[in-house]
Amino acid sequence: MKKLLAVLLIAVIAFLSILVATDRAYLITAARTIWLRGQTDAGIHDFTVQPLRAIEAGEPQPWPKHKNYNRVPLSEEILEHHQTYQSTAFLIAKDGELISEHYFNGSHAEDVSSIWSISKSFITFAILKAIQDGLIDNINDPVKKYIPEWPVEQSPTLTLHHLGSMSAGLYWKEMDHSPFSLIAKFTFHDDISRLSVHELPATGVPGDIQHYNSGGTQLLGTTLARVLNGKTISDYISESFWKPLGMQQDGYYVLDKKGGNERVFGGIVAAAKDVAKFGQLFLNEGQWNGNRILAKQHIDMIKQMPYNNKTYGYGIWVGEYNGDPVYNMQGFLGQFNIIYPKENLLITRLGHQMLMKEDLESSHPQVDILLQEALRIVAENEKMD
Repeated sequence: MKKLLAVLLIAVIAFLSILVATDRAYLITAARTIWLRGQTDAGIHDFTVQPLRAIEAGEPQPWPKHKNYNRVPLSEEILEHHQTYQSTAFLIAKDGELISEHYFNGSHAEDVSSIWSISKSFITFAILKAIQDGLIDNINDPVKKYIPEWPVEQSPTLTLHHLGSMSAGLYWKEMDHSPFSLIAKFTFHDDISRLSVHELPATGVPGDIQHYNSGGTQLLGTTLARVLNGKTISDYISESFWKPLGMQQDGYYVLDKKGGNERVFGGIVAAAKDVAKFGQLFLNEGQWNGNRILAKQHIDMIKQMPYNNKTYGYGIWVGEYNGDPVYNMQGFLGQFNIIYPKENLLITRLGHQMLMKEDLESSHPQVDILLQEALRIVAENEKMD
């Protein structure tokens, strides 16, 4: 028995040594976070076993409620949709007031969950706030200006705008969720900053084609961290958005290790009503309660389709509904902030599963389904007036 234990110990040590030598020790974290908890892929509650840093809230500003708040029931069709895709929250705001608010599958208003790539909108908008604060000179600055050791040579030179617009010409396979994929490595590795600088080789020309790239968003985070003069990204998001918007409770960032760096490409954990406030800020053209948070010129830039992009602006998806613009902050497993300016309408949906789309770069079909329900509720409310 002692010999068997010794052999097993040697085998374990050898296995761990191989993982470390091949830079795959992150697989241990992945196993603890996902597979040993009975999951086959990432979920919205993985943060419960991951290192976190608080995004501190300030004085809470409760959402104002519409006079017909929750008077119109959800349709049978949308209830079936929420059941099928295991929604946790579905909120609709019209003219800055909550008109419909529902929670499902045992979830409540105070619950927080991972919003995945809605986090991308936070970090890309934070880059614009950093420009306003004089920390970054220009959105078209080259990455190398802030990260001198950036090793990738491209022509034209890679800029912050390329990264935020999903047009970086860098390697990435977003839908490859195998244990050895780059996205798995970025999700569980304990040195996310090093990965963002040294593991994103060129595959094309910046500005040539739209190619969704979470690694590029993380590189934006590495850039922001370099100019914050000792503040954490969590601190900056708190003072730039969480406190000015009167978020009702603290949010969190998932870190690469205890006391480490924020996984900005998909690491924010927040409550539904606070997620909705960030969408409302965009719908308000960058203003909140009369205070200008994001410059109008930056909001205008966010809305534009840059380069040769078809569906992605700067930090946000851009599409149409019946010929009118619709904007969408979108995350893995169907996290949505949908902004429909024509009706001054905001929709927030959080949940465990999503309706899959055929092409990663295409508009998401779930947007139309949720928007149609919101428009129905608004129309029914108008009949009550």
